[in-house]
Amino acid sequence: MRRTVHPRLRALNERLLPDRLLFGPTHVVLGVNNFCNLRCVMCDVGTGNSETNFGANLVGARTRSMPIALFRHIADAMVAFCPAAHLGFSFTEPLAWAPIGEALAIAGERGLQSSVTTNGLLLTRHLDDLAHGRCRHLAVSLDGPEPVHDRIRRHPGSYARAVAGIEALATRPGAPEIAVYCAITELNVGALRPFLREMSRLPLKRVGLLHNNFVTADQAEAHNARYGARLHATASNVFLTDPGRIDLERLAAELQEIERTAYPFPVLIQPRLTSPPELETYYRRPGTPVGRACHDASRMLMIDSDGEAIPVHGRCFRFPIGNIREQSLEALWNHERLSELRRTLRRAGGLLPACTRCCSGLGGGAPAAAKASEPMAESAV
Repeated sequence: MRRTVHPRLRALNERLLPDRLLFGPTHVVLGVNNFCNLRCVMCDVGTGNSETNFGANLVGARTRSMPIALFRHIADAMVAFCPAAHLGFSFTEPLAWAPIGEALAIAGERGLQSSVTTNGLLLTRHLDDLAHGRCRHLAVSLDGPEPVHDRIRRHPGSYARAVAGIEALATRPGAPEIAVYCAITELNVGALRPFLREMSRLPLKRVGLLHNNFVTADQAEAHNARYGARLHATASNVFLTDPGRIDLERLAAELQEIERTAYPFPVLIQPRLTSPPELETYYRRPGTPVGRACHDASRMLMIDSDGEAIPVHGRCFRFPIGNIREQSLEALWNHERLSELRRTLRRAGGLLPACTRCCSGLGGGAPAAAKASEPMAESAV
């Protein structure tokens, strides 16, 4: 039986007793493999920067693909401890994981709600796996119209394959709700309106335009001066793209025009920053917090293909918590290292210097990963 917790009770527990959460996670995010089949220029994995927090969280596991026996163990642990939690297949590219169909079926048999975040390259191979009610939400990452997307993903034909997969999946019985998320970079500013026009012909539940998550070298240095001994930060998502190069006037005009336009689906701009001053703060002054606080540290947990628990999701700090093969999910959830992160965030007012441009601190819906699964949206680069 699914057990739900009133949001006010959960928020009260997080505020008054961050050291000991009485309720389990709302999301369990899985890193089912440690490789990707695209080379996206705004992603540490795509640019070969596997030593960063984000890159290492996604591809640092020793096991290339999670064994299905380990997945069964995780699913059983969720049923025992947090049966109402959302199960997100998010990292690194779940449709490149051979047992994805079997895993979705297992989750369904155990009453777990599942979602998948994907780059869409392999969608047409997994239509039956994702249909028939097995997957509740599907989030597909696209970066603009076809030539823009293929340039950013560095894979000709990747846009066409993703769109063909969306069209085919939508016709299957019991198809999931399908959403598309686009990470804003200097490479697709000016192409966002044409992109939305193209998306308008697809059967989508929503489209998200996401101000990209990043950590600059200056942010990491400022963070590490205070917190580096226990919560080391690294630059992230700034190696082949540069947030400082975005034409902010052009982006502001484009986003404001999008807000005035009616589309056949809701358009989420996350965070909702559309004026030149707001965008100036976000992209030129990343040390200035935009969000209020990270709540995901008390609501999400990631498990990689080795069975190692990682705090929150792939964008968070990289430090060992424990292995679900050796410790219960409940023990991992209230592990001292994770409790220390929650206490530190609480004492700092909700955000640390390296958290100011992470989806978890931006006030709600944008995804890093698994959040793109549910109507909130992880994103996913």
